[in-house]
Amino acid sequence: MKLRNQGLGLIELLAVLAITGILTSILLPSYKDYVLQSYRAEAMQTLLKVAALQEMLLVDQYRYSADLTELGFPANEFSTESGRYTVSAVVTEQGYELRAQAQQAQSEDKSCQVFSLNNYGQKTSEPDSVCWTF
Repeated sequence: MKLRNQGLGLIELLAVLAITGILTSILLPSYKDYVLQSYRAEAMQTLLKVAALQEMLLVDQYRYSADLTELGFPANEFSTESGRYTVSAVVTEQGYELRAQAQQAQSEDKSCQVFSLNNYGQKTSEPDSVCWTF
């Protein structure tokens, strides 16, 4: 009686590789979108932090500042910790507007390129207006 080797054959191996390739091509784009969406929280958190510091400055010195170095940041326009957003401030007659602009790898997130927050607490985003919600 002859014993046959019970390993995987070439046809089975090619079938497994084809299935793996199909699943990867389906799942990888949605994973990339999920990762890009998760970094939006960094922009929102940073804007809220800068807004809190602006309000503290208002209480102490009765004014807002467009110079973010006055609030303790390294530059007037600075990058977030991951470098995915650049944060800037503009002071208007009514108050201030803070902006976080997507940079580098985050610029692939086409639906949420810019986050804005003003002294009234109004949160906006561009080009989609629903980026502040999860």
